Amino acid sequence: MDTRLPWHDSLWKQVLQAWQQDHLPHALLLYGPQGMGKTLFAQRFARTLLCEKPQAEGQICGHCKSCHLLSAGTHPDFLQVEPAEVGKQIPIDNIRRLIQFSILTSQYGYYQIIIINPAEAMNRNAANSLLKLLEEPPPKTLLMLVSHQANVLLATIRSRCQRLDFSRPESSIIETWLSEHLKLKNKDEQVVKLLLNLSAQAPLAALNLAETEGIAKRQVLFESLARLSTGQHDPIEMAAIWNKQDVAQLLQWMLSWTMDMIRYATTSHIPLIVNYDHIDILHRLKRQLNIHSLFDMLDLQIESYRLVTGNANIKPQGLLESIAIAWTKLGTPHRR
Repeated sequence: MDTRLPWHDSLWKQVLQAWQQDHLPHALLLYGPQGMGKTLFAQRFARTLLCEKPQAEGQICGHCKSCHLLSAGTHPDFLQVEPAEVGKQIPIDNIRRLIQFSILTSQYGYYQIIIINPAEAMNRNAANSLLKLLEEPPPKTLLMLVSHQANVLLATIRSRCQRLDFSRPESSIIETWLSEHLKLKNKDEQVVKLLLNLSAQAPLAALNLAETEGIAKRQVLFESLARLSTGQHDPIEMAAIWNKQDVAQLLQWMLSWTMDMIRYATTSHIPLIVNYDHIDILHRLKRQLNIHSLFDMLDLQIESYRLVTGNANIKPQGLLESIAIAWTKLGTPHRR
């Protein structure tokens, strides 16, 4: 995929100008929802800084020794720090190696560049160790912290980085890009908007959702929730079915549906609804569900999502059973 993504343009001009004017900070925090291309942006900027003959708009030459080494993944002045496995933590030993790397002299006379992705995967000891480096950064060293949940990072780390906010792309730009890249037969405008709604307006996540038949999978989930709330399904059996799927994704869809039910029950304001293709169901459910139970459900799902995404060792079966059981109790009508 081309790493020059159109919703990056303004941020790209910002960092490029800072570099060209010799005002580049020692640390950048790239934050926003997953699926915005933050890692691609960081890698692209690293290639520009290390290229021996970059062009005016930051395009690399592609022919110098640095470009070849980066393509081969063997550039001595570039380091990426990631968890050993998705969902695992970044331990302090990784940050200690990072610090040793940062104090070395650049072998090619340019920058020493480090990307930490995702930054929130650092455990507490690792984060504290990185903080010392941020307080006394070596010259010509650039740290880029990629974060999908910046609020999880230590406030002291956030305060020592220049922030690049990827969470507010221009809607017309991302809708046009997604429409052009969709592999659907019918590139319907409403389909594009729904995919973005379900992906926190993150185009790459929306594209992945379309290519993995996410809309159909979400529909199956909603149907199972409806059967649970009417007593047509055993919650333990349903939890076991959920547990064989992408649990984090299922929990995201549950959260969006629960929040939609709360929004519609309290305001009936359709523009706020994420799953607007199910507005008729929301209208029917409005006076059937207990609003207090919905808020309890929301809390349960938020905590479950936090545990599932924050701990690779968590076994979600018990959490899913609690959620499924709670769904069976949602059919109690409002008391007036």
